[in-house]
Amino acid sequence: MKIFCIIILQISTYCSQLNTLISQYLEKSVAENVNVSMSIRKIDSGEEIFAYQSKMALPPASTLKLFTTGTAIDILGSDYTFKTQILKNGPIENNILYGDLIFASDGDFSFGSKRLGSNTLKEIVDILKSKNISRITGNMKIEENQHFNIPSEWLIGDLGNYYGAYPKQFNFNENFYTVYFNAGENVGDSAMVSRIFPISESWKITNLVKTAEKGTGDRVNIINLAPSNEIVLTGTVPLKSINFEVKGTIPNINEVFLDLLKNECLKNGIEIEGNKSSEVSGSNTLTVLNSTALSIIAEHCNFRSVNFFADGLSNFLKSRTKDSVENYDKFLKSYWKSRGLSLSNFKFLDGSGLSPLNTLSAQTMTSFLAKMHESTQFEVFLKTIPRVGMTGTVGYLDPSGLTKGRIYAKSGSISGTRNYAGYFLDEKKEIYSFCIFLNGFNDTAQLFSRQLLQNLMFKMIDLNQ
Repeated sequence: MKIFCIIILQISTYCSQLNTLISQYLEKSVAENVNVSMSIRKIDSGEEIFAYQSKMALPPASTLKLFTTGTAIDILGSDYTFKTQILKNGPIENNILYGDLIFASDGDFSFGSKRLGSNTLKEIVDILKSKNISRITGNMKIEENQHFNIPSEWLIGDLGNYYGAYPKQFNFNENFYTVYFNAGENVGDSAMVSRIFPISESWKITNLVKTAEKGTGDRVNIINLAPSNEIVLTGTVPLKSINFEVKGTIPNINEVFLDLLKNECLKNGIEIEGNKSSEVSGSNTLTVLNSTALSIIAEHCNFRSVNFFADGLSNFLKSRTKDSVENYDKFLKSYWKSRGLSLSNFKFLDGSGLSPLNTLSAQTMTSFLAKMHESTQFEVFLKTIPRVGMTGTVGYLDPSGLTKGRIYAKSGSISGTRNYAGYFLDEKKEIYSFCIFLNGFNDTAQLFSRQLLQNLMFKMIDLNQ
């Protein structure tokens, strides 16, 4: 009885200290309209040991990637690989493929991604050479039978930028291109485009980018509504910068990929004649290209907050369902309902968290993370989450190493929103899930908000000390 009372007292003091940090923040005039929501859950008992407005439905931002990667790993397994078939619809005779070369993907959003380093153009050409193909009489084609719509709830200003690239059934190198700018000699001068790679002849580009003060960084916004090929470049780049890189999303990736591959073939002595295909029924598999394992893809997704990977996963998951649900929201709610977790009060409009209209509560996030702890894939999932002060987008949060790598956290931020969610270990190595949502702050409150989030994470691991 005495030990029980001591534990209750410890938790009461702990909760009081967390509440004080939040109250002191909200007392500041710049933060008086900010929504703060927090939940901490002890994994072994499932009990929510701390809650501050934890039932509020708020935008999860990129913490939603925990739902997407966790669900994918739980369903598919950590070693799962996505596949792209290279097909031929004619015979190979005397080093000549009489017919077309066809690419058919199962929805591999990671295909040709430079960050993963697999399925490169060179590897594809090497495969053709290994099959003794030096000439293709037909065309190179991409076969697609699925269509994924860009979420209508995404902001128009996000769509042309690399973080707003949306996966199709066929993808290559995350469907982005790079624009290189040379800034002017004076503030206000036009910034010139020195190079774009890769580029399509069908693009109609309008460059309105200007020169801003030194140190202002990338303030370029790319406006493009795929599949339209009209692209507008606006905003600023820093004074006197040379070959300043800005990434945008490719609206016609099939065409761009095939052009890149044709050029790589020509450089390696493989001729593409492009004649009308012979009437050959059916096609045969030349080879199958496998992706990197899902566990590695999920780690990149969470460590670097790769929207493209998260939305690719959500598209893939919903496309595999037997009842062919039309959106990720229905898929996610159906799957987790079968696992005993209700998501009925929330909205999941994408897999990445880019839409500001996504909603989730901190309480439900910690419940989901507790459910993931029950998965046979939990240890793999945990490794995909960055560690505060050590890795990923939270590596900078604890430069002094005070948390000793005990906090696994995914960050999330969109306009006026800053969130963290994940797990932490106390001094006794007991595991807890946590979630902190801040929503509605302005630029002035941003510094105070960052400090609050850091203080809350430092304080929450003090349990049982």
